Amino acid sequence: MPLNEKVIGKKYPSEPFQVTAHESIYYALAYNEDNDAYFDNRRDGGIIAPPMYATRFAGTPVGTLLFDEETGMNVAMMVHYTQEFEWLKAVRPGDTISNDAEITHIEARENGGILGFQVISKNQDDEEVVRSRFEFFDRSAGVPGAGRPPREKAEVSDILWTQEMQVRNGQTYIYAEPSGDHNLIHVDNDFAVKVGLPGIILQGLCTMAFTHKAAVDNLCGPERDPLRLKKLRVQFARPVLPGQTLTFQGYAIGDEKDGTYGILVTNDQGKDVLRGARCFIV
Repeated sequence: MPLNEKVIGKKYPSEPFQVTAHESIYYALAYNEDNDAYFDNRRDGGIIAPPMYATRFAGTPVGTLLFDEETGMNVAMMVHYTQEFEWLKAVRPGDTISNDAEITHIEARENGGILGFQVISKNQDDEEVVRSRFEFFDRSAGVPGAGRPPREKAEVSDILWTQEMQVRNGQTYIYAEPSGDHNLIHVDNDFAVKVGLPGIILQGLCTMAFTHKAAVDNLCGPERDPLRLKKLRVQFARPVLPGQTLTFQGYAIGDEKDGTYGILVTNDQGKDVLRGARCFIV
């Protein structure tokens, strides 16, 4: 059954979210972070929340939106399709963040339907801190003859850097707590197998957090300043399994002076787990 295009423009406010040092540090540890910007209070200005912690606070209205029967979304047949974060201002422990979601588009495809929405996050001073853009794909909402989602194929220039990261056994349980993503496919092996997966799979946004770390480690100078990374967008392509090794390779898109870089992310079989990953550095 197609998604309901009449919901485009519908808004979903949520209760303000309180950022604490405990939870933001926990989130950083959950994806194996080692950048002192998130841990060392002796730094000038203290610590900041990991930019990818937007996963947690920007996600507060998402459940209400996805389970809104008016959208026509079949959550049991839904997968996370793309994600983009645009970071406008640092978030710090002690901040109170409001998060308002709005459905921006619906696209009918032959093998499913795409529902896109944006979350605007503001701090207690009414300053925008993050714009988050989500797309979810409902495999049951196809429209015959509507075509298929185009696959993003990277045009790769010279590889500038390569980095490997190990996904821990148990990583999905560690990440579930501070991210709030307790979907059973990440924490219940029997359930994951029942729905056709090889077993528990890693949260897609944890894979994105690894990608953010790789970009900061390799593109944001020797000080690894995360505030230089202003935007990151990914398309989820393949499940990541606990115990796998992920390889990240960065390349320039256009002139390096433009600050736009692509990132290839593959598993230990050399298969893409993300497509079209790109970031913007200042």
